[in-house]
Amino acid sequence: MSEKERKIENERKAVLNLLLKKTGLKYKDLVNAQVGMWMAGNIDLLSEQERQMFPNLAF
Repeated sequence: MSEKERKIENERKAVLNLLLKKTGLKYKDLVNAQVGMWMAGNIDLLSEQERQMFPNLAF
């Protein structure tokens, strides 16, 4: 990784941490929310048989 790429990565992490602090979110909560949205956007890829494997989830 070049020096410029390291600086960019460090700044991205700093902005993320600052935004998490300002919004009162934890990283885990943000990731879980994004994973949930990704799953919802791709749920149509599951067959009916596969959906039945998860009776406690609403599709």
